[in-house]
Amino acid sequence: MPGMDGLQALKIMKEKKPELQIILLTGHATVQKGVEAIKLGATEFLEKPASIEVLTEKIKKAQAQKMILVEKQAEEKIKRIMTDKAW
Repeated sequence: MPGMDGLQALKIMKEKKPELQIILLTGHATVQKGVEAIKLGATEFLEKPASIEVLTEKIKKAQAQKMILVEKQAEEKIKRIMTDKAW
């Protein structure tokens, strides 16, 4: 990626939208980069070439995690509304 690597892009995206589910796909994987990616908030860190089956599985997993997060946020919002004294 010209001017920025995937880890830098990941960091920026997670700072702006922490709820994003990000799967990094790289041609230059190392254990160190994988650990860093997960610490920065990547959902997955895969090395190219990744099979369609693996990508599909990881995307479905990320989608399920996103749905859990959305449901939790909705529940928290409802609780705040219900406990608001103006209600």
